[in-house]
Amino acid sequence: MLVVLLGSATPTRAQQRRDWPLAVQPDGNYLVLDNFLSGAQLSVEHRTSFYNDSNTLTLGATTLQSYPLGEATARADLRILFLQLGGSIAYRAVWRNLAFEPDPDGYCLDCTRKGRRKHDKLFGRSPGSDHWMWAEARAMLLFPFNENLVMASLFAARHEDRGPRTFDWFFANVHDGGLTSRWETQLYVKHRDWGGIGPYVQVMWLPRAGRHDTEIAVGFNALTRPGLLPRDDLLFLTFLIRPNDDSYGQHSYYLPVRALLVYRMVFPL
Repeated sequence: MLVVLLGSATPTRAQQRRDWPLAVQPDGNYLVLDNFLSGAQLSVEHRTSFYNDSNTLTLGATTLQSYPLGEATARADLRILFLQLGGSIAYRAVWRNLAFEPDPDGYCLDCTRKGRRKHDKLFGRSPGSDHWMWAEARAMLLFPFNENLVMASLFAARHEDRGPRTFDWFFANVHDGGLTSRWETQLYVKHRDWGGIGPYVQVMWLPRAGRHDTEIAVGFNALTRPGLLPRDDLLFLTFLIRPNDDSYGQHSYYLPVRALLVYRMVFPL
């Protein structure tokens, strides 16, 4: 959903809105560079509208390089009024792959955040590597209530060829390969002078030992245009938490938290 909400660049006027990613984006070709603490992501996007600005087709290709993994993705998204349908296919190479033994009395042995820190010491030797393909289909409903309130609700189903009981660096949990589903809802209170902020709920259905476990995380998203470039830059923070879950979260944080701070720059081609 991050890709959808951040969109491409848009020329508005001399003083660009700080909430510009939450508006309808224009046609064109764009180079998008995302910088975050452990890596960077480079995307090329093409966007074209038909009938009117509310119906759009977006095609994109992305390469990501980060501390634990690399990925190449191709995606397509079709928006018709307030409904958006999309799909992605990707190849992922994980050079810090965390895989765990089965637990006779549970799901996996030593796969808590504390256990993962033993396997994956910061800047230490890689615990292992793996690579696989994944494909995703998604549908999203958009609710632009008014100038200062917008909501998006997304359902996605993803099939991954990952190994059993492996740590997911994107979603900060441990699960098997196969079908993973998720439902995400974001609400933004926004203003042109400061950006947008609002609650974020994520529900995931994770394949584990022949069944699907439900996992619910709550938090918030916030975005603004910091203005380090004359226009078309963005600072985005996403934060999710699952209190009292010792296996959820990025293990380097010592907390059941998934958090990511991204600085985005968009350049027209």
